[in-house]
Amino acid sequence: MAVDTVSCADAAGEIAFTYTLGEALVQPVLSVEMQLTGDYGLSTQPDHPDHDGEYISRGFVGDDVEGADVSWKDENGYEHLAMSFRIGRVYEARQALVGGVVAVAAGGLWTVKCRSSELGQ
Repeated sequence: MAVDTVSCADAAGEIAFTYTLGEALVQPVLSVEMQLTGDYGLSTQPDHPDHDGEYISRGFVGDDVEGADVSWKDENGYEHLAMSFRIGRVYEARQALVGGVVAVAAGGLWTVKCRSSELGQ
């Protein structure tokens, strides 16, 4: 199974996140790690220091578009959205651009440029 690691950041350096993608899987987004300027970050990996129960509640891969929603559950079992992102891939000959938008609950909305290990960028 081929896994693609995608690293994204906004131009001002306020947010950075990385996700791993296994396109052939039913749940194609395997993990997400995000860091905002300052001390707020999250991870869907249980052994990561920023993991506080966040998990990928929805991940998808479509026609040159991919994304995910990362959620957490409160003590009553209610699901809350922590972050979501939608990333597009555009190709022209041997060139490709990868980028999109990310939203962090109560944090903001950013446009991001990304690098993909699959594309070698």
